[in-house]
Order: sequence, then C-alpha cells, then structure tokens
Amino acid sequence: MLVDLSTADDIFAKLPEELKSPYFHPYFVVNDSLRDPSLTPLFFVYQEGGEIFYHAFHLGKVEGTLFFDIQSPYDYGGPLATTCEPDFLAHAWQHYLTWCRENRVLAEFIRFHPLLENWRFYPGEILPMRETVWLDLQENNRFASYTTRVRTAIRKAATNGLRVEWRTAENPSQENSGSDNPGQVFINLYTEAMLKLQADKFYFFPDAYFDKLMSWPQTYLALCFQKDTVLGAALFMKQSYLMEYHLAGTRTEGQKLCAANLILDEAAKMAQDLGCRKLHLGGGTDNTPGNSLLFFKSGFSPKRAFFRIGKIIHAPREYEKLQKKWQDRFGQITEKILFYRFPPDIS
Repeated sequence: MLVDLSTADDIFAKLPEELKSPYFHPYFVVNDSLRDPSLTPLFFVYQEGGEIFYHAFHLGKVEGTLFFDIQSPYDYGGPLATTCEPDFLAHAWQHYLTWCRENRVLAEFIRFHPLLENWRFYPGEILPMRETVWLDLQENNRFASYTTRVRTAIRKAATNGLRVEWRTAENPSQENSGSDNPGQVFINLYTEAMLKLQADKFYFFPDAYFDKLMSWPQTYLALCFQKDTVLGAALFMKQSYLMEYHLAGTRTEGQKLCAANLILDEAAKMAQDLGCRKLHLGGGTDNTPGNSLLFFKSGFSPKRAFFRIGKIIHAPREYEKLQKKWQDRFGQITEKILFYRFPPDIS
C-alpha cells in the first residue's frame, strides 16, 4: 500500500544498513521530484511476517493519455526488501502490480543501484548497462589504489595552491573563503558545465532542487579554491556506511589544475573520517569502454560494480498503440523505455 512521508521515514529507518543509500531516503526522493513539476513522489510498502518491501518512485502523467508512468529518482532507485524469500516477494509484487493496474500505470523505468544490487527484488526485465567505480575506504592507504596519473594530478593541484573546503547544512560558510553563497556558486558551476557539455535539458535542475538538497544534513558540498576563486565544486551525499558522488562542475582553469582530482581525494578522506566504508563514484555518460568520465573515475580505484536498469510494461496494448502513434508523428522511436518523454528536436 502507499504510505505517507512520515511513515516512509519510519520504514526506511528500519531497513538494514547494507540496504541503504541516500538515493532511497524519503527526503531525497521528495527533493528529486522538484526537478520536474509533473512528478509526484510516492512510497509503496508491503509488510508480512516481520519482513519489509519498500519501493520509492515518481509517478508522472503520460501526456495525451489517461495513463501514468513510474520512474526511479535520479541517479538510482528501485525496490528494497529485507529478504529474497520467493513467497514474500511474490506477495509484495502481487499487491504492487494490482496497485499499478488500478491506477492506470502504463510502464515503469528503474535505475538500480550498482552496490546494493537491488535488481534481486525485481520481477521485471533487467538490462545490463555499464560499469561504475567505487573506493574501498577500509584500506589503510587510499593513495595506493590511485593510478600514477591521479596521484600526479593531486600533487599538481596542491603545488598550485588549490584547497578544498566543505559546506554542510550545519556549516554553510567559512570566514575568508571568498564564497558568501556557496549554494549559488555550485549552481553556477554545475550549469556552466552542463552548457559546455551541451547536456540534455533533463540535467538542468531548478534552483529549488539544489537549495533543498543542500539544506539536508546528509549532503556535503566540496568547493575547490585557488586563493579566493572557486575553480570546481561537487555534491556528495552520505547514508550509513556509504558516500555517493552526485553532481559536479569544474571551470576550465580548474580542469587545467586538476581541481576535480583533488576534490575526489578530499572526499575519500572526508568519507573515511565520517566512518564510511565505501565511496561510490558512479560510471560514465554512456556504455562505451573509452568514455572519458569513466576513464577519469577509474583512476581512483580498480573496484567495479555494475549498473542495470529495469522495466515493466504494465499495459502492453496501450504502450504499443502509443509507440505506433509516436512513430507516425516523428518517424522514429528512441530506445528509451519512456520514449514519449523525449520528443525529438524537429525545429
């Protein structure tokens, strides 16, 4: 059944620590819906025999139809369960699929978490995507896991006087840091980076998204300075034993001076100080082995996890009709599961 935010908080708190990531926390799920006003955050919970099934997702209207769709928050989501016992999962999914049918859900798209491997709890189609990188923070010498190019880059940043300062909800600013509004500094840097990459509009989030995320005690903002000038910044989130690398932006001068390398090294140190066992860096921007972002992250650790996505077409006949209508209109259908949310540019 669906539960309210307060109940979802209580349920999430009861989950085993190894099942937790900040992406699944009710606070983040609600905050993530701010990036698109058409999304409604919902929490489906099934309990039986002391076991818990928890599925947090966004419900969105499918324009031009009477249907809705489901997608996980960005970056990761999907169901969590305290057991893989087949009967329990079958009962949980029976209740969930009944809810989807009664509420006219057309299709759903899930991004599973590589470290939690929560596709174990999912009965839909599961598709492998790409590798992600993570650091084992229990190793005594984190530098030992870095490649020579990363160690050289970190030394270059230090030699050029770069330093990293941290901002949190409890510590939003520091004296003489040259940044009176660190949140806005990050927004500007991130937006500049997305514009430079000519990123899809999906990746341009409203200021309210960042404002609320940075007011969460589990969010850590890293600012990389040279003197009083911010050259790079990154947002990290912590949950239990895990630190997640979420969003980042670096200016051209910061790229030349290896600001991003210094930020990730300082993030690993921060995560260790906070008692985290793992720092998850994520993967590249696509599935190609030579992806530049994956190459950058891979220099910090040989540890790999695997990103998978999942889908269920709840109303296959209506989905096929929409595909045909879309193809008649635009002459093509992308491979995206929720293809109708990504109309081609025909201007």
